[in-house]
Amino acid sequence: MLPKYYRHMKRNSRRSLLTRFCGMYSIQIDDTSGKHSKKSAGKEHVFVVMNSVFPAEGSKFISERYDLKGSTVGRECSEEEKKKKGSNAVLKDNDLAREVNSMRRSQSSASFPTYGINIGARGKAALLTQLRRDVTFLQDCSVMDYSLLVGVVNLEGKAIVPFNFASDKSRRRMKRNGHERIIACMSTPLGHLSAPPIYLGKKLISAWENMLSTVLTLPFPYYGAGDCGVDGGALSIIRGRRLGHRAIYYMGVIDFLQPWTVSKVLERDIKGLLGYDTKAISCNAPKDYAARFLDFIDS
Repeated sequence: MLPKYYRHMKRNSRRSLLTRFCGMYSIQIDDTSGKHSKKSAGKEHVFVVMNSVFPAEGSKFISERYDLKGSTVGRECSEEEKKKKGSNAVLKDNDLAREVNSMRRSQSSASFPTYGINIGARGKAALLTQLRRDVTFLQDCSVMDYSLLVGVVNLEGKAIVPFNFASDKSRRRMKRNGHERIIACMSTPLGHLSAPPIYLGKKLISAWENMLSTVLTLPFPYYGAGDCGVDGGALSIIRGRRLGHRAIYYMGVIDFLQPWTVSKVLERDIKGLLGYDTKAISCNAPKDYAARFLDFIDS
């Protein structure tokens, strides 16, 4: 896989979302426990060093984390983990899908969607174009079980509460009652008269906030960033919105070294015999896994 990985990264290094591998190392620790009169050769340990998707101190400002594979069986964060880890809890496919499906039903089809991973039409097109290239490479290498790791940073200093964390009372508030709709219709003429100055004011405020966030928070320099020299790519940090708030998304494809082996084929077949939907479990053939992964991110 290494030669193919090298060629792929050479062609796509500026935009690829795949984890950057910096090197492979081997260490051998001698046995100095004193049990033997002479030093004995210890066990060899082989490890790889890779670039992190999140900054070293990301836990201080990342408010949400998602690990997305496209599978649905067992792919949700437990309530216990959410309470215990808070913003450090890793949310999964079902958590995001539940939010998107619920808010699609409650939000007007004419309004601009604010739910899910919202990076705009151009950002989404660029992301999917590169993901298709990366996933085609992974499929060619016959690997699976990879995922898109996403970190959300709120630029407005307000707590972002995922929809599935919200209470039933707050969900009901999202729909206007009849009286509010009547008042909104009556206030339309006044709204038209005051629109130009309000629009200009909002534009000026938005431009000022964007300038501040660019100067102060992007690309979030962190300890060691100047010495590392490893670039995560142009798509590793994307501006967008999250539930109505301006946000930055850290993104990267991780855990793509699992080959499609006989043991994985048996795992899929056994789970199928136990009653699981083989199309929904994580363990799937590289071609099927790639198609499902892209479909989920696209949706």
